Amino acid sequence: LGILLLGFALTDGYDLGTGTLLPFVAKTDPERRLVINSIGPMWEGHQVWFVLGGGAIFAAWPMVYAVSFSGFYIAMFLLLAALILRPVAFKYRSKRESPAWRSAWDWSLFTGSFVPALIFGMAVGNALQGVPFVLDDTLRMTYKGGLIDGLFALLNPFALVAGLVSVAMLITHGAAWLTVKLEEGVVRDRAAAVGKSA
Repeated sequence: LGILLLGFALTDGYDLGTGTLLPFVAKTDPERRLVINSIGPMWEGHQVWFVLGGGAIFAAWPMVYAVSFSGFYIAMFLLLAALILRPVAFKYRSKRESPAWRSAWDWSLFTGSFVPALIFGMAVGNALQGVPFVLDDTLRMTYKGGLIDGLFALLNPFALVAGLVSVAMLITHGAAWLTVKLEEGVVRDRAAAVGKSA
């Protein structure tokens, strides 16, 4: 499971970082196309690591899988909605020439990259603190947080800082990718500057 999650962080990490950087390092449509094309051939395959990680949790610890997905229902819904938004943004961005259309899909790609990076970091932060799972007298595991109250309990300061650290790490990863992948130019220079400051 650790290898699968590490594979996801290493491969899809620069995809998420590049998508998060898109509105900031690429100002014109050709520049944005350049950034998107740098991850275009590979981003879809990198999602497999995440799917395999979820399957490994289900296979190894079905109780943990069940209580995690039911306890963190809203967080998981936001994560999956963002991960669904990414491929839609990739596919639909170039369907029309309208600048407003492309800008909307560029911001969708940003959202679909930023939100998972934040939620993954917050999940690690909450796991480090411990979450309110309890075992009853029949050894059934339940999440005590409740649906809405549980979501707000996950938004604690330590978890938010862990989420922002995750975002900063993936932005650095994406900036390094763009610096290596792109040829000399203004987009590469902007990505290098962001990578040094993040």
